[in-house]
Amino acid sequence: MCVPIDEEYIYRSPKATLSKNSRGRKKKLEPDGYRTEFQRDVHRIIYSQPFRRLRHKTQVFFLPNNDHICTRMEHVLHVASAGRTVARHLQLNEDLTEAIGLGHDLGHAPFGHHGETVLKQLSQKAKLDIDFQHEVHGLRVVDKLAELDREEETGLNLTYEVRDGIISHCGEDFAQKVVPEKNKKKLEQIKSRKEAGMPVTFEGCLVRVIDKITYAGRDVEDAIAAKLIDEKDIPKDIVKILGNNNGEIIGTLLEDLIDFCKSHEDCVGLSEEKHEALKALINFNYEKIYLAEKVEKYKIQATRAMEELFHRLTNDLKKTERLKNKTDLPDLNIYEILSAFINKIGYKD
Repeated sequence: MCVPIDEEYIYRSPKATLSKNSRGRKKKLEPDGYRTEFQRDVHRIIYSQPFRRLRHKTQVFFLPNNDHICTRMEHVLHVASAGRTVARHLQLNEDLTEAIGLGHDLGHAPFGHHGETVLKQLSQKAKLDIDFQHEVHGLRVVDKLAELDREEETGLNLTYEVRDGIISHCGEDFAQKVVPEKNKKKLEQIKSRKEAGMPVTFEGCLVRVIDKITYAGRDVEDAIAAKLIDEKDIPKDIVKILGNNNGEIIGTLLEDLIDFCKSHEDCVGLSEEKHEALKALINFNYEKIYLAEKVEKYKIQATRAMEELFHRLTNDLKKTERLKNKTDLPDLNIYEILSAFINKIGYKD
């Protein structure tokens, strides 16, 4: 016999987002007696093809010859796990936090943020009517492109709250506090991370902060393993505040996040001291890791790979069956066709 879960008994914070109050899905799904709607989203994400592809997408280092270097899949698992821990202490919805954490980077290009930059440059050069940003593309992936086993329709049909958390997670924002957006956003009309603004749920705000917490220390560990830096290179004032290794850094910051949220009713964030230390660590990572010569030199290969894939796509579009009856095929602008296609699988259809 199916027994629905009573979320009000589990998540007692008045700030918690309950499944029964969800703004729903784009298409109706029959209720599941054993799983909440947000728990179903967790499963719809981890069984999807885009999620499986994360294991081949790098976090910082391109094509590492080391199984212990973090991949994009491991990163989202770290975010989801840390998110559940914090949500539990704050009595927020653990399932919603986990779902957003697992799905937040599904829109990332190959080769991390560099791949995103290359796609943006290629789109601008081809005068496409898009500005590639992985947060916006993440929504396009889960709404239009993702495939779930052998279901006939594409898209994961996730709840509004998870979709909002994906498009609003922006890991490039370093504000000390994150205040949930009060107004309902029309997600399909958002074209940039700036337009996306803040998440509408406290759970989404948690993921937005935890995203940075989980990658900062992990990237240091990977850089040490890759012999890009030595642990002695890390500024002592950062070590004194945050800790000596990734475990200590994450533990310190998550505890601070929990304490901060317990003492602030309207926002999610870190204390000023811990926030400044995290910013300093990320700035250190940019200088010594992300922009290091040993990393930069591989960007040439990554750029060429992305350019080749882009040009092969446009060449394949020229040969597509749906254009063969066009008598004016030689005069068609293939980039206009590509732009129309992308916009169609966006939200202009």
